[in-house]
Amino acid sequence: MADQQQDPGRDTLITGMGFALPGPGGLCATSAEFLDIVSTGACHVENDGVFFGQVRTDIADVKERYPELPVKALKLYSPVQLLGLISMAEACGDAGLDWRSGALSRAAILAARDGGDCWSAQYADILRTDRATATKDEINELGTRLALTGIPMDVANVQVSVVAGTGPNFTVSNGCTSSAVLLGMAHRMIASGEVDVAVVTGADVFGLDFLRHYADLLDRYAELSAEEGVTVDAMEDAALAMGALMRPYDKNSPGSNMGSGSITIVVESRAHAERRGATPYARMLAQRTRRSPQHSAFAIDRSGTGMVQAARDAMAGLVEPDQIDYVNGGAEGDRVFHETESNIVHSLFGERAARLPVTVQEACFGHNGGPLGNLGVAATSLMIQRDAVFPTAGCVDPDDACLFDPVPGGIARPLRVDHALSFNYTVGMVSSAILLGKA
Repeated sequence: MADQQQDPGRDTLITGMGFALPGPGGLCATSAEFLDIVSTGACHVENDGVFFGQVRTDIADVKERYPELPVKALKLYSPVQLLGLISMAEACGDAGLDWRSGALSRAAILAARDGGDCWSAQYADILRTDRATATKDEINELGTRLALTGIPMDVANVQVSVVAGTGPNFTVSNGCTSSAVLLGMAHRMIASGEVDVAVVTGADVFGLDFLRHYADLLDRYAELSAEEGVTVDAMEDAALAMGALMRPYDKNSPGSNMGSGSITIVVESRAHAERRGATPYARMLAQRTRRSPQHSAFAIDRSGTGMVQAARDAMAGLVEPDQIDYVNGGAEGDRVFHETESNIVHSLFGERAARLPVTVQEACFGHNGGPLGNLGVAATSLMIQRDAVFPTAGCVDPDDACLFDPVPGGIARPLRVDHALSFNYTVGMVSSAILLGKA
């Protein structure tokens, strides 16, 4: 297996991280800003009573990082492409990789995407354009935008064009596990010697108007059910809350807050990192994707069979379960995950699960789809580097169903973290487990 290859020079190290997430002033971009937020569980999803993680999307923020890019070109890019450029610039700077000097010319430039809001917005613009009144320039711009922004390859394409890359360049879409799966692919590419550096971005932008309308429909669903004498918590079932803060592992969690954003992780071989004197955050040892054995493409398997198998396979031949010091969970505010993750950690760790810290930082930024795998790895890597467990953002009063330690409150807990697992789930109970350790 690539995870168990013997050449330590092919170890996969995490050497850089960059962000375009909700934060103070509308943008969290640097690793230091990210650390300040996740280490305290600070939440940046509320705007005028609406709980949705909005990111400042300003061409000036991109121009500041890429002064050579013409504004005319940037105006053609969609919001998710702009965020992807910001997070890539920050990650490369954090890693000390100067793409202008060719440091990424042969690197893998990879992107993970989940939501299609930016694509559908482009289609809608074309459908709204009146043939009788459209000018030649307007039609030309629509066609250019469609080619650039109306495809799943949107983020990866503009990123690789900026650095003039010649290495692997592709997009993975696998729901909320997308960037976790992509990190696993990058890890195997490094272990095999195909590349020395991979720049992995998870990015998504969701439409606030769409989400508001859908939340309203869910409320109507609950009203109709009540009229029929059926008690239904529509917000819990749909895991969507717009009027209150999501609180993973808390007995009062109303559901999930959505959010937009982009996170870029730089991974590279140990030999390459050491040659250039890079300081790594952590080491990525393995990633596995598995699925629960169910016929439904939608249902949640509360036993978490797929995740249990993914975690066991990730650890196999590398560490024993009792060597895991921390788990970054995949709960998104829906209370069904309290029971599900309890079952998973108990299957993996037995009686020790009750004392094991399991936390999640989604409430800091909102449930943002494509970036979620990178979010867990970035936060966990910082915990490994700093020997501290960050609290579960939004968790104040832990649910009795959580048979583990969710580290409530807003204070990081000192704890040596030698090995950790990071979990992500997507619809149909496709599950990803990533094993991380000290560099």
